Amino acid sequence: MFMNKIYTFLLGGCMLALQSCGDFLEEVSQDEFEPKTTEAFRELLNGEGYNFSSSVNPLTYMMDDDVESVSTSSWDDIQRIQQELYTWQPDFYSFQDEEGTYTSSNKDVYKNLYELIMACNIVNEYIDGSQGTDADKAIVRAEALSLRAFYYLQLVNLYAYPYNDKDHDPSTALGVPLVLASEVFDEGEPRSTVKKVYDQIAADIEQACDLFGQDKTNRGVFRISYTAAHLLASRIYLYMENWDKVIEHATYALETAPELADLNNYTIDNTYNPTNGVISRNFPETIFLGGYRAISGSYGLMGTPFNVSSDLFNSYADNDLRIGTYLMEASSYLPYNYMLLKSSSEQEYAWRTSELYLNRAEAYIELYMDGDQAAGQKAVDDLNTLLSKRYRDYEPLTLKPADELLELYREERRKELCFEGFRWFDLRRYGMPQLEHILIDQNGNSTRYILKEKDPSYVLPLPDNAMEHNSNLIQNELSPRREGSAM
Repeated sequence: MFMNKIYTFLLGGCMLALQSCGDFLEEVSQDEFEPKTTEAFRELLNGEGYNFSSSVNPLTYMMDDDVESVSTSSWDDIQRIQQELYTWQPDFYSFQDEEGTYTSSNKDVYKNLYELIMACNIVNEYIDGSQGTDADKAIVRAEALSLRAFYYLQLVNLYAYPYNDKDHDPSTALGVPLVLASEVFDEGEPRSTVKKVYDQIAADIEQACDLFGQDKTNRGVFRISYTAAHLLASRIYLYMENWDKVIEHATYALETAPELADLNNYTIDNTYNPTNGVISRNFPETIFLGGYRAISGSYGLMGTPFNVSSDLFNSYADNDLRIGTYLMEASSYLPYNYMLLKSSSEQEYAWRTSELYLNRAEAYIELYMDGDQAAGQKAVDDLNTLLSKRYRDYEPLTLKPADELLELYREERRKELCFEGFRWFDLRRYGMPQLEHILIDQNGNSTRYILKEKDPSYVLPLPDNAMEHNSNLIQNELSPRREGSAM
């Protein structure tokens, strides 16, 4: 009976573990599905655990320094919501309610992530009792644990202070509710600490990597497998500043990862709608591809009032081949610099081989800053391996002081991973620096907005509907509504 309720819950799309059992039971569907075989659990995970119909990070694209406002003659409701995010308003959820506009990519990311986590919890909890081989069960469990680790990594970086924030000890700072079982309770789950959430994330991905180590088969770019799990592990430990573990997992992943795409010999097939762009099943170094598309169009950026920032675009050198492959310069057809990251038929993000070289290089640089000269040279070697595939007539780097090498690395990381959900999270772990956005309204008037260093808006507020359904939740500190200054 409990299994039936759980799968009814998934198919009916309820609020998950943050909602009361009473609400849960009221929203039943007529469709019930109780998997019995391992293959059925695999299909359940494919349909409800992989996020191909919901977005996991649409909010931060509008909040970092890679986007800027451009002149436009009109604003629709969706773009006004983006304006609220672009100006770092703490009450953007309320603004959406007032506008009466429903956008699952903006409003429901918190709910989306917990729904995906619930599917992973169900698989992890019940897979052992299914009919199938131990080997198949291990792989399905490894996928579920990897996905759960990824979704919690998104949640804790959206709704809590960064792990390395010196002003908020992760052992006491509030993270997000940690829901690890398929059963829900009336009282609602309170927020766990940032450290406890990260400890669980690390435990999940380590178990997943061990399970995948029994079968390193590549199952295609739409499924988590051995290489993708180790890539994710390297990212998790990067945020935790566990440099040795970053190096360990990135090195394991690089043993089986596809070769870097050499942009000296690579051409996208269509300037305005590429099917072999960076976020594509056809890009040679794609390891895993997922997520509902958070950015609209292959050559727009969240709608016409916003586009690639001049600061980002101008940071690319003349011989940087990522211009023309990742981003495109303005033309008579399109008046603003724009992105070529994906085709209109592809997903939100791609985990690529380039991230592995970047993650490992950062870890080596941090060890170099602590006095390990050999680590400094290894960082240079990793950066040269990547950048020789990104520049025309590339001049190899040589070892330089650690602080200079770190600055160069961060510039290249920004250019390599732009508009793939990294920049906002990176800015947070870099110390949450001051940012400035200029908003141009439909009348052409410009207003300057400032996000101060370590501003509370570097942590998103918990959604109103989550607060309403869970009395145990404590809201994040909110900044006052932000007022701009006319220019």
